[in-house]
Amino acid sequence: MLLKKINKLLISIIKLIESFFQRIESLVLLKKKKKINFQSLDNKITIIFAIILISIISYFLIPTFYDKDLVRNILKNQIQEKFNLEVKLEENLNYGLFPKPHFYIKNTSIILNEKDVAKSKDFKIFISIKNFQSIENLIIKNLLFKKTEFNISYKDTKLFDEILNYNKTQNRIKFKNSILFFKNKNDDVVFFTDIKDMNFFYNKDLVHQLNANFDIFNIPFNLILENNNNIKKMFTNLNSHRIRLGIQNDFDYKDEKITGVLNFEVINDSKLFNYTVNQKNLSFNSEDNNFKGSLDFKPFYLFSELNFNELNFKKIFNEDSILINLINSEIFNNQNLNAQVNFKFDKIKGINYFKDISLKTYFEEGNIIIKNSSINWNDSVLINLDDTQLLNENDQIIFSGTITLNFKDQNTFYSYYQIKRNFRQNIKKVKLDVLLNLNDRKIQLENFKINNNSSRKIDDYVNYFNSKNIDIFNKVIFRNSIKEFFANNYKG
Repeated sequence: MLLKKINKLLISIIKLIESFFQRIESLVLLKKKKKINFQSLDNKITIIFAIILISIISYFLIPTFYDKDLVRNILKNQIQEKFNLEVKLEENLNYGLFPKPHFYIKNTSIILNEKDVAKSKDFKIFISIKNFQSIENLIIKNLLFKKTEFNISYKDTKLFDEILNYNKTQNRIKFKNSILFFKNKNDDVVFFTDIKDMNFFYNKDLVHQLNANFDIFNIPFNLILENNNNIKKMFTNLNSHRIRLGIQNDFDYKDEKITGVLNFEVINDSKLFNYTVNQKNLSFNSEDNNFKGSLDFKPFYLFSELNFNELNFKKIFNEDSILINLINSEIFNNQNLNAQVNFKFDKIKGINYFKDISLKTYFEEGNIIIKNSSINWNDSVLINLDDTQLLNENDQIIFSGTITLNFKDQNTFYSYYQIKRNFRQNIKKVKLDVLLNLNDRKIQLENFKINNNSSRKIDDYVNYFNSKNIDIFNKVIFRNSIKEFFANNYKG
């Protein structure tokens, strides 16, 4: 009965709109020819405008009379059919007119394989303005999720793949002001990301596209992903202006073996990688052969060799650096992470005479171990790192382990540090344990041995040295400390 009345109202509204402009035109002509009373004519025009306005508003308010349970089922089914997205709409359904007609509901759950993977505090379903007179002709357009909390593991990431690749209309799914918690098999949070906005749509080139802005480890990123199902190609562009990082990935997946090209940009430098992926592993190699490696999927194991021109301690151990944020996040504490990454640097920025730096880094059962590694100082001293570790203790990055110095040319060493001749000794080898705080750059020494021997005098000096808490990266202080060591322990 209500729908019949609404239909009659709509028919009258349409006829009224059609005749409106004809009446306006005739009234204006009448006004010119017969000079009728202006005030009377203006009042008629105002009344007509008011009727039109009220009629339009009445039309847009029709959805408020819909049966809410019936609307709920229609919306839920259309979301599933159009976007391949299962939602749970349990709370009160409300209708809003601005900025565009929509239904909104609180605390909406997103379901994947009968599991709640996300909950949105504010969910809006925008609808087409056509055919409001019939609830059966209700058509959804865009979806907007606000303040959504995702709780997902690796297997749940296919949710985003399904949202991206299913929709083939101009309608969009947007997520705003949300947060994503990524969890491991034990349901422990590995990391989380703040999602400012995430937009899924089918663009004008008939390509599935995702645009997103998010923060990881307090670093803002922008992501653009385009997937062309017709030719089986995908392109991604990930960048962060803050750390001046850009990664473009273009790959072809029409064959069983995926091949692609990765362009990695950091500050003003860029590297181009070629890679292949099959069911068992991934292998990669840079065009200049300075970066290469392989990744086995089952069991997980990464091996890589990375060659750099220069090691910049200030950038690597800056509070906002990627390395520090990764260590602080404890993402490397994953017991299933097993990898070996060999780093090679030609020199260290700002520190003279250090060259041929070789750091073999092992990620084993949650530990970061550096061993079988060496640094060449001025072709005179070979510094070996034996079973050293990078630790995260109370948000402090600690370098702990044993260092051995093998002297190849003592005269060059003594000359550089200006050690007086009467203080010089025939030193072949120095071995010591080191505890270095990379945040405040303070160092502590223990078990100091020269030519495999220790002495009370050396132990006393080591205790005195530790009490000063010197900044090892201050070249002047470090140089004076070495001169002081020989002056105090080798007089005469």
